[in-house]
Amino acid sequence: ALPRRPSTDGRVPVFVVGMPRSGTSLVEQVIASHPTEHGPGALTALRDALVAKAGNPRGWPEQAGRLSRGALREMGDAYVERVFRRAPQATHVVNKTTLNYRHVGLIRMLLPQACIIHAQRDPMDSCFSCFTHLFDGDNLPYSYDLQTLGRYYVRYARLMQHWCAVVPDAALDVRYEELVCDTEGQVRRMLDYLGLEWNPACLDFHRNRRVVETASGVQVRQPIYRDSVARWRHFEAHLQPLLELVAPWR
Repeated sequence: ALPRRPSTDGRVPVFVVGMPRSGTSLVEQVIASHPTEHGPGALTALRDALVAKAGNPRGWPEQAGRLSRGALREMGDAYVERVFRRAPQATHVVNKTTLNYRHVGLIRMLLPQACIIHAQRDPMDSCFSCFTHLFDGDNLPYSYDLQTLGRYYVRYARLMQHWCAVVPDAALDVRYEELVCDTEGQVRRMLDYLGLEWNPACLDFHRNRRVVETASGVQVRQPIYRDSVARWRHFEAHLQPLLELVAPWR
């Protein structure tokens, strides 16, 4: 069991994980609008901490079982020092590297004080949005074929299901559909999980001028809207290969 423990020095690393196009940028923008928060976007600091202490991370997660508690603690401390160097006055620094969903167990080992928010969205909307977007640098090659995309989603969903089964309170699930329909209620829920007091600036997240370098950079500059909910249904006849794969996870 690896339950979350409160921070002893007031610094709380925050991770926003999930499928691409699942609302991760929106969640990060909301949190980063709190005056005590800092949201630098996707960070390589977790990988950097692994490499600095344990060498090439390609052997993960198998290598984790061979590390001592002292080594794990040092890696966690190295991560905290790296990310809070960017914002020494912040109490929380958000890492929105969505692929960190693969490392939830490792994060709990290295950083028991961390908060992990799992952004979720109807798999058809999330996958359809991936399929229709041309990502920079061909970063998501699996997203250009419906069946490959569906299989990827199933693997992601199964892994998150595993983390929830083996790690108590692994993450706070935040559904995109609930966030756009009950924004204040969901924002209050997130802030409570993070141990932060309510601040109305989080509802005015679209006024936050921080740099956003993701495919959702335009959307997070706009107030909440619901036009993207169930958008896939307009193209349902063409999406059957994807629907057949992800239907059990809807």
